[in-house]
Amino acid sequence: MMKRVVGSVLFGTGLFLVVVAVALAFVVTPRVSKMPLDLEPPETVLSGPDATFVQAKRTGDNLEIAVQHGDLTAINGIKPDVQEAAKLTGDLADETVVWTVYQAIKRADNDELINASQSRIAMDRKTGAAVDWSGQCYTDGDGEPCEPGSISYDGQLYAFPFGTEKRTYEYFDSTLKRPLPIQYQATEKVEGLTVYKFVQEVPEQQANMDPELVHGLLGVFAPTATDGEIRYRTTRTLWVEPVTGSVVDYQDAQHRELVADTGERTVLIDAVFRYTPDTRATIVDKASDGRTMLMALSRYVPIGLTVLGLGLLVLGYLVARGGRAPAREPVAEPAPRHASSPA
Repeated sequence: MMKRVVGSVLFGTGLFLVVVAVALAFVVTPRVSKMPLDLEPPETVLSGPDATFVQAKRTGDNLEIAVQHGDLTAINGIKPDVQEAAKLTGDLADETVVWTVYQAIKRADNDELINASQSRIAMDRKTGAAVDWSGQCYTDGDGEPCEPGSISYDGQLYAFPFGTEKRTYEYFDSTLKRPLPIQYQATEKVEGLTVYKFVQEVPEQQANMDPELVHGLLGVFAPTATDGEIRYRTTRTLWVEPVTGSVVDYQDAQHRELVADTGERTVLIDAVFRYTPDTRATIVDKASDGRTMLMALSRYVPIGLTVLGLGLLVLGYLVARGGRAPAREPVAEPAPRHASSPA
């Protein structure tokens, strides 16, 4: 009787562990595979050594605009807007994060500001892709907030999906203000972490810029020209941790130049920006922690619980079966003997 009780307990425990394993893999993991609404990514710093760039400097009443050479530093900061995200309704409710992004490019030698911008974007918490939201905006400068509806973001920008695949995605180009394909190239290691390398090639083309800005630049660098345009090209390389979708390393080799109708060409910026080692190490650490947690919840713990649970199911069955009294085979009674007749 005791063996049957012990066997039943072992069988029930095994069944419970299998159910927990299934719940972790198919219920808990999908729920935690989302960006937290209050997630504040670390500030990223990119170095742009030996760059060519246009700098506007004001000395008293004089504004001097000239092409410079030197090292640049790009800084990106992100602030989550939990209150704005809580206002979203319909399909966006509880599935969307809202971020305010601040960007600045400075000279590395004297910290003088070269360019600044800010933007607001809403992204899907699972895929990391921009969603249709009326509050999207972008503006140059570090003064007034950007005007809602001034830009329409689409595709990936600051994150990739949880469970990033080896395929082509659409990645938003802030200069052209539209998404373009970014292709998977290889699987590599960054700081010992396995990552997917994606590359986006943007061939040289005209960048749609404010006509007043273009004519202002023409007045400085090509005063005899009557018209012109800004030509733009870049090659972006992103290294993405596939489990979390975190961009753990980033490089942008961009080139813009002013082309006047007189044939004159002036380089406005030619620089290769890449995460600094400190930025890369910080993001790799956070991505590693996230990967470890998700892999444990989705794979390692469920597999371990399943193996243990199945083992207890089998053991419980055998113990319970061993506790039963074996059935006895019916014993055939010998045929009765009849006395022989005397001869």
